[in-house]
Amino acid sequence: MELTQKQSLQFKETVRRSLNTNASQSWLNSLELLKISPTKVVITGIPHKVYLYEIKTKHEKLLRKVLDKLYPDKSPFSEKKIIYKIASNLKTINPVQTEFNLNQEQFAAKIDNPELKEKTSTSPPEKTFRNSNLDMLDTFIPGKRNLLAIRACKAVVDIPGIAFNPFVIYGESGSGKSHLLEGINNEIQQKIPKKQTVLVSAEDFLNNFITHLRINKMKDFRDKYRKIDVFLLDDLQALAPSSKCQTELLYTINALRKKKAQIVIACKEPPNKIKNLSSGLCGKLESGLTVDVGEPDNLTKVEILENKAKEREIPLSNELANFIVENIKGGIGRLEGAMIRLGVHASLLNEELTPELARYALKDWLVNSSQESSAENLLPELFTDGTEKKIIKRICVMFQISEEGLRSQSRDRKHIKARQAIVFLMKELTSLSLNEIGNIIGRDHSTVHSTLKKVRLRMTEDDFFLKQMKTFKQQIENKPDSSQTTEQKLNFSV
Repeated sequence: MELTQKQSLQFKETVRRSLNTNASQSWLNSLELLKISPTKVVITGIPHKVYLYEIKTKHEKLLRKVLDKLYPDKSPFSEKKIIYKIASNLKTINPVQTEFNLNQEQFAAKIDNPELKEKTSTSPPEKTFRNSNLDMLDTFIPGKRNLLAIRACKAVVDIPGIAFNPFVIYGESGSGKSHLLEGINNEIQQKIPKKQTVLVSAEDFLNNFITHLRINKMKDFRDKYRKIDVFLLDDLQALAPSSKCQTELLYTINALRKKKAQIVIACKEPPNKIKNLSSGLCGKLESGLTVDVGEPDNLTKVEILENKAKEREIPLSNELANFIVENIKGGIGRLEGAMIRLGVHASLLNEELTPELARYALKDWLVNSSQESSAENLLPELFTDGTEKKIIKRICVMFQISEEGLRSQSRDRKHIKARQAIVFLMKELTSLSLNEIGNIIGRDHSTVHSTLKKVRLRMTEDDFFLKQMKTFKQQIENKPDSSQTTEQKLNFSV
């Protein structure tokens, strides 16, 4: 008996209602009841093997019970074999950790043929729909430090070979350079299928160069990289040890520029700071546009983590995302690793993700509290309890409100602006967490997070508001702004 989509949905929702409220339900999102026969039941849509283990050990009895209830004429289901199929609907599934999906024919093909590591587009794709697993520019989370980089990337996609050529992106590990390269590559392939692109790491470029040099087939090497429309190179610094390969790259760039092919290169430092990079290659790279992608600020990191959690179907709350960002040092890759550990931990142990679980599961990653406290002793007087009181007192005077009014539920304009100013200043001038700031103004963590986000967005759009915030900060830091009179400084509640 083949099941209809409606019957499958009814089965899934009945299971969902029967589950314990504290149980993880992410494995249910793609579950489908496919077939019931006299001897077996076929269930498909299991995201990956971690969930399969969880379902078989913890939820199979419940599944049989629900089947008995929905299909009494075919019971007892305790005597039927349940067959589970892993990720049969791959188009909509993003597993918690792709390493658990062991049925990866493409991965095996890459091992047999290393050339597949280089992403080359030689013919138009058969389908035009977007693969959700690909990095695209619109999935890159913009922040105030990388706004120029992302906009420049979009310009390169719109007019490749004309906008900025060569285009160099630099920044620390985890800042999103590789994501931007992937995004440019994928979007050009999607928008202009006839364009032939190559995305290669500098290490692979170097190894390829050495191999072709040894077998005396440099013409093949040059044709491979010079007869294309878009050349994207990651981790330029890996070429530093080889002056010959740098020379070859310089000639490749010259050949590509001559035919107006787009060149995009990513590296950890600006070209003039890369040790042992030849002056000729450095000068050529600096003749185009060089931008610093910058390390994301904490708000951007939180947003990135929340997006990645949604992609991987990990139930990560805003509070937990902030906990990870505030308590684990490192780039986005390390933060994502912490998030995945939490997701897998909760999945295997069937526990709800809470700050307490995070402290236990990530205890070896968290910043050492004793080191943190000793480091705080080295900070200037700016980061003391006195600063908090100073901020509150000054803002209350500026907006002519009381401290009780600040913590009240009043929604008039001056109270809202006062709270926005306090949240911004507390975050900028103290080491308080969002929870601690919320306690001071009588608001919860999510409200403080939302307020801070709104303030920073408005600062990018409203020059007057930006000047106000800067003036507030200068006054708290006792840095007078000579361009404004005392009367102007006090006129903030208007």
